[in-house]
Amino acid sequence: MQNNNRFSFLSQAVSIIFHPVFIPLYVALMYFYLSPRHFLQQNIKFLLIYLSLVSVVIPLLFIGVMFYSKAFSSIDIKTPRERLFLSALMAVVYLIILKKIIRYHQYIELYPFITGTLLTITGLMIYNYFKQMPSIHAAAMSGAVTFFLIWSYYSQINILNYISVFILLTAIVIAARLYLSIHNTPEIIRGILLGILMQIAGFYIGLLVF
Repeated sequence: MQNNNRFSFLSQAVSIIFHPVFIPLYVALMYFYLSPRHFLQQNIKFLLIYLSLVSVVIPLLFIGVMFYSKAFSSIDIKTPRERLFLSALMAVVYLIILKKIIRYHQYIELYPFITGTLLTITGLMIYNYFKQMPSIHAAAMSGAVTFFLIWSYYSQINILNYISVFILLTAIVIAARLYLSIHNTPEIIRGILLGILMQIAGFYIGLLVF
């Protein structure tokens, strides 16, 4: 019983630490750390603060308000209808972020990731509309891994050790979601495929635009 409680606590902690709203911020941090390009410190701070406010604080406030007003049945957002509302908000959020990325060209390498994330959210909305719930955690984590794989290939930088760690973290997050019975295996697979395919599409769009 004690082991079950411990695994449940760890799974909840993993789900929170690697919640999808945090992934873009983690990706930006990792991108700035690994990129061979030079960025002004004030520009890095600006984008990280901007992402923190727009992609993290606003969605979390929305979830909190919807939960405490009883519009959401739980913090985990377990129904397709609730997830559709959240996905619609996140689509608006990422449209705003995409506009900012395009405006400031020093962040242009992040354009495919943000575009892929927006496409992923659109895919999630379509699934939610038809009463299906792919794993958002799986989509976010697999999307981040795909972005770094493609980015490292085009940038000709060797970051396979970091990508390997991210793949391991993705496996841990997926295991946590399955252990908590938030998702079943088909929902996890749909999330993974959605995250991968939409990031690939994001890169193709980036090549066409720039």
